[in-house]
Amino acid sequence: MIAAVVAVGVIGVSLAAWQTLAQPAQSTATIARPGGPAPQIALPVVGGGTSSLMADRGKVVLVNFWATWCEPCKSEMPGLQQLADELRDQPFRLYSVDLQEEAGPIEAFERDYGLRLYAIMDLEGDATRAYGVRALPSTFLIDRRGMLHLQRLGPLLAGGPETTWSEAWLADQVRNLIATG
Repeated sequence: MIAAVVAVGVIGVSLAAWQTLAQPAQSTATIARPGGPAPQIALPVVGGGTSSLMADRGKVVLVNFWATWCEPCKSEMPGLQQLADELRDQPFRLYSVDLQEEAGPIEAFERDYGLRLYAIMDLEGDATRAYGVRALPSTFLIDRRGMLHLQRLGPLLAGGPETTWSEAWLADQVRNLIATG
């Protein structure tokens, strides 16, 4: 009985997230595109406060859209946490944007996986739509000027630094942007 209730809950959350991903942004001009300005992210942060991409101008920002129920997201998180830890004294910020979940499940997820993410709650899906996210996880790299440098719709790939969109390759891209300003 409990398993059935949990299964129905997971299906409900998954359907709500799918509806958000399927809805277009308000205007195609606002959808994030490499080479253009990154849409503002001003959303509640788990633990209190509000994120502000504008306030983080001058830093390289890696934005990762995810959800606790997303299996590929679970496999990416340790690598993203490691990158954030390695770069904590650099002009860098990881925005871990959770799609349509409250703080409780996100905090439980972080405990279960030993994470300390800068977790942001996109409760209405507005940022997710503005970035044109159609699959979870999705990753965006923003330079110090607030311009979208790279985007990946879908999970990171296995492989080393020579494999485009692997965790190692992405880490190199972040480090290069930090080094070049």
